[in-house]
Amino acid sequence: MDRNEALKMQKILQEEVKKLQTVNQKIQKLAEPRNAYMTQLAENEGVIKELEMLSEEDKVYKLMGPVLVLQELDVAKRDVHNRISFMKKQIKQIESQTMDYGKEQIEIRTKIQGMQKVMMKAQQDAVNAKLKAQQPSGQ
Repeated sequence: MDRNEALKMQKILQEEVKKLQTVNQKIQKLAEPRNAYMTQLAENEGVIKELEMLSEEDKVYKLMGPVLVLQELDVAKRDVHNRISFMKKQIKQIESQTMDYGKEQIEIRTKIQGMQKVMMKAQQDAVNAKLKAQQPSGQ
């Protein structure tokens, strides 16, 4: 591998490293909303357990702004179930995106490792050629 090829490969390697960093950042950004949804999901699952313990005669109030408004138990359960369903869908979508980025991450890492192996072999070949050239002929 001549110097121009080595420089070209080094530039491509740097671009791949930047791509990998970008993918890593995207994965990290997805972690925040996923954690928020997981927290909300746990809270809402706790609420639904509490609502399941109530009887039809019990009163349920919903906080709307600064006011507590009377709400029917079945409506409150339906609303909480809808929120849980929404949060599960969002979590599933985020996890799917994370998996896609993870696959991309693996592809980029594999490419980088392959390029590094080629570059290391080229360096070793250059060192061996230099050593061979320095040996006196006839040996």
